[in-house]
Amino acid sequence: MIVLSRLHARSITLAMLACLPTAAAAADRSAFFVSHASSIEDTCLDVDTRSLPFSCHRISDGEQTVVAVRDFKRTWNADRSSFSKLTVVLPESPRAGQVFTIGEQGVRAFFSNGASAFAGKSGCYSTAATGEITVDEVERHRVEVSLRATFTLASPLDWPGDCNVPVSIHRAIKARSANIAELDAWEGRPHADDSPFVEAHPSKR
Repeated sequence: MIVLSRLHARSITLAMLACLPTAAAAADRSAFFVSHASSIEDTCLDVDTRSLPFSCHRISDGEQTVVAVRDFKRTWNADRSSFSKLTVVLPESPRAGQVFTIGEQGVRAFFSNGASAFAGKSGCYSTAATGEITVDEVERHRVEVSLRATFTLASPLDWPGDCNVPVSIHRAIKARSANIAELDAWEGRPHADDSPFVEAHPSKR
């Protein structure tokens, strides 16, 4: 569910729920976590313009826990299909009941969305400016966290008016465990020759 503030307000509140996909669902929505990993590095925005909405979602080996949500909205008109990605970085081995403040202990969050057919030429992206993440439950193959954060969005092409409204994301995430070696470009492990278009579309595996 997405709840928008009044049109004249300067912020938008997104209330979203990410759940594990069912067997009947396509690869359009997924939530997963990877241990011994890293993402949203200090230099992840030092990339070409078209990669800006995707670069900080990329996941590499590291010493933290990365929680990721990937949403794809498919429409009959492929030009109108869209992606939304959220990536959260927590300390390694988080425990139920812990509350982390974004910006402390290496805790970070990155959000982006846009038209998949025009990857890197539309949409918005941002690292979280403020907020906190609560660890609700931790099991061997599942992690549940709640994110409350504010993002000051930017346009990859600096188009005026597209991304000039701060966004507050309140989201409960139920994530399954994933093997970093099995992730694809859509999930955060692109090959060197993969284009932003590939990172904006789920694979057909």
